[in-house]
Amino acid sequence: MRIVHRRSRDLQREAPAALCTRCGGELYRGSPCWLVGGRRLCEECVSAWLLEEMAPFRALAGEVER
Repeated sequence: MRIVHRRSRDLQREAPAALCTRCGGELYRGSPCWLVGGRRLCEECVSAWLLEEMAPFRALAGEVER
């Protein structure tokens, strides 16, 4: 019987599966990302993008009408 050792993925050799459309960062297979409005966002960029999109709804506590 022959033993075959499987190698784990070498992330330094793996080509990126996609790029973040905001920062241009590399996204590898299995890494989390968000598809929003036709854009692919990495984990670091999604919160900044969300805050920019929600900026028109920003208010200060105590100054908001009910």
